[in-house]
Amino acid sequence: MISATGQRKNRGFTLIEIMISIAILSLGLIFVLQGLTHCLSILNISRNNLEASLLAEDKMAEMEIAVKQDADEFSKDSGGELKSGNIDFNWQIRFSPDQEYEDLDEVLATVHWREGRRSGTSIFSTYLIVTHDK
Repeated sequence: MISATGQRKNRGFTLIEIMISIAILSLGLIFVLQGLTHCLSILNISRNNLEASLLAEDKMAEMEIAVKQDADEFSKDSGGELKSGNIDFNWQIRFSPDQEYEDLDEVLATVHWREGRRSGTSIFSTYLIVTHDK
């Protein structure tokens, strides 16, 4: 529309302006959604690592109790498998005598986990007082 002074008045957006703004908005939303899925993936990996650490802590505590109950009958190395939901855990605990201190053993717990195509390994270490027979 042309005004009395001869200048053209713009009263809205053209179709091309609207299409460009929708395209820019769509690209922005795509990047936001990709960021959210990446965050969810990292959160899932963190959850698996937390479950692995809880499993290792539980198994190490069981070993400590077994050593305190009967150190002579205690098997030094052990391992096993556990399924939690759709995650497969394999764990192994090994004892090795400390070189400096006679009654001290290093306890090394290794937990491997697999969930679909993802897998991970967590290794935990602590020391435990064990009286060795001479």
